[in-house]
Amino acid sequence: MGRESVSPNKALRFISFMRKGLSSVLGTIIVLVLTVTAGAMLWHTFYGLFSSLSQQDQLQIVSATYSDTSAGSFLSVTVKNVGTSSLTVQGVSLEGVGKFSWGVTVAPGQQASNIWAGPQEADGSSFLLVVNASSPSGGSAQASQVITVSPRGRRLLGL
Repeated sequence: MGRESVSPNKALRFISFMRKGLSSVLGTIIVLVLTVTAGAMLWHTFYGLFSSLSQQDQLQIVSATYSDTSAGSFLSVTVKNVGTSSLTVQGVSLEGVGKFSWGVTVAPGQQASNIWAGPQEADGSSFLLVVNASSPSGGSAQASQVITVSPRGRRLLGL
């Protein structure tokens, strides 16, 4: 059994084949696939980011008063929809006092006000006011503020 020798021409052809690498067509296809994949990933990331930002459910308490007068005690609340979708305000709760139903729909940028009769509370008492709302898309919004009972109809202080 003899040993076969490799001719120098065969060795050079093999080395030359290994140095060529990928063909230009195959390289172009790989670059295109990578570009499309990166573009799809970026689109998915930013589409999700901007679609969640486009529908915001935000509610703001513009004013709130709880006052004891000779005619009785009253809670007055004004809210503003500062989001980008319509909100239905279900109700208002005043911690330690009770819940007050509302059921008004407020368009983006618009305000709504309501007044409820409530129990008499001591002047200077503080309560947490919470307003709850929902959007047609199933989202929700909440605004809260600490208010103090004003004596004889003076405006409440937001703390």
